[in-house]
Amino acid sequence: MYLLKRFQPGDVLFRQGDPSDHVVLVRSGHAEVLREVGGDCILLGTAKEGEFLGEMGVLNERPRSATVRAASELEVELISRRGFLERVSADAQLAHRLLVRMSARLRDVEDMVATLHTASAEAQARAQAATAAQAVPTIRFEATTYAAALYVGSEPIRITGLPYVVGRQRDAGEPDTGNKPDLEIPDPKPYRLSRPHFCLMAEDGNLQVRDLNSELGTIVNEIPLGHDFAQDRIPLLQGENAVIAGGRGSPYAFAVTLL
Repeated sequence: MYLLKRFQPGDVLFRQGDPSDHVVLVRSGHAEVLREVGGDCILLGTAKEGEFLGEMGVLNERPRSATVRAASELEVELISRRGFLERVSADAQLAHRLLVRMSARLRDVEDMVATLHTASAEAQARAQAATAAQAVPTIRFEATTYAAALYVGSEPIRITGLPYVVGRQRDAGEPDTGNKPDLEIPDPKPYRLSRPHFCLMAEDGNLQVRDLNSELGTIVNEIPLGHDFAQDRIPLLQGENAVIAGGRGSPYAFAVTLL
């Protein structure tokens, strides 16, 4: 049902587009999660001891959405699809973790539809009234790389209403879905940014960053968010927070400061 295997740094465990026929459990070391876009290979984040890789593809029977490569000496369990499903059935705690993760992603999709696909002026007015009634802290948003400053300017942006959506500017020829981000950033091909990429939002008394199911994910204070990772949102800390849109090494890096 499972096989112990060791990998050396640089070894590929599986590639984007491969069939999802097994799950990887990291026992020691760490691995890199990569997205191949055209001829580029973009680092989305890392997985460490105790984390699963490839489980979502096994559960929904879809090809691998990313490539995984050993970043150090690595020991893993390779668990067959049948073995993983049997383990989930027998381990209530593991099943609960997976259900929570999938439920969070479903809730993210529902929230994104509600936020970005408002059907009428009346619904928009209700959302604006709710936002106005909500106490929003002083939020400063600014570029921290030269490339990002070229597109959004070097002056900090003061955010006064939530949710605040950041994403890529629509290119000529792309369909207009009506989901215009609050901050539209020009992004030449191959795109690092998705049309809606991430948003700042208030929920449960906290200000959070949520990845909006973007292609390459969002990194907040070194923690990767998105559909290839364990979580899609994270609370911001008081003071300055580092936010990178589009995977590690992306030029779209920002500081979000709660004053």
